[in-house]
Amino acid sequence: MAVSEPRKPKLPPYEQSKVIAVDCEMVGCGIKGKISALGRCSIVDYHGNIIYDSYIKPPLPITDYRTQYSGIRPCDLENAPSFTEARALLKKHLTGKYVVGHDLKNDFQALKIRPHPMLLRDTSRCVVLRYVAGISAKRKPSLKLLSGIILGKEIQQSSHCSVEDARIAMQLYRQVEDIWDSDTNPFLSDIYWTNQLSP
Repeated sequence: MAVSEPRKPKLPPYEQSKVIAVDCEMVGCGIKGKISALGRCSIVDYHGNIIYDSYIKPPLPITDYRTQYSGIRPCDLENAPSFTEARALLKKHLTGKYVVGHDLKNDFQALKIRPHPMLLRDTSRCVVLRYVAGISAKRKPSLKLLSGIILGKEIQQSSHCSVEDARIAMQLYRQVEDIWDSDTNPFLSDIYWTNQLSP
């Protein structure tokens, strides 16, 4: 029996009000904090205005706040909503939107949400941004690197801030928005990927 391909979703109209950016910060649970869990999530609109920003209490006991990287302290989660409460609200914000972000796979794993790939605009996977930054198409760049080279903005100087990271991802996306899905974009060609990327 032939395996059917995933059905193409009914895409929302492409307009600024339908484009948002998301970023999440993680804390560690379990032995030695090796299990990543959602500790904060931020969503901004096309212009960088905050739509949602909240600390979130994971369902498992936290064993490592990862403050050096996440910026999250124990006091931040004392009155934070539960993961179940936050996820329900976040799904409403994300439904029917084009979602911009950097390395979105990690964010959506933490959110336990699976949007259709056609709705995602992941700056970590965008070859056009790598070209603009002057780095190899084989190299997966960090948000910090792209921000410094393309936008001239230094971020993540100490800990991360999910609002700042979401805004930077959106600004990077807007740099190449006009050709991201364009048929004239040479970086979407199979020939380009075959020549540039390792199997």
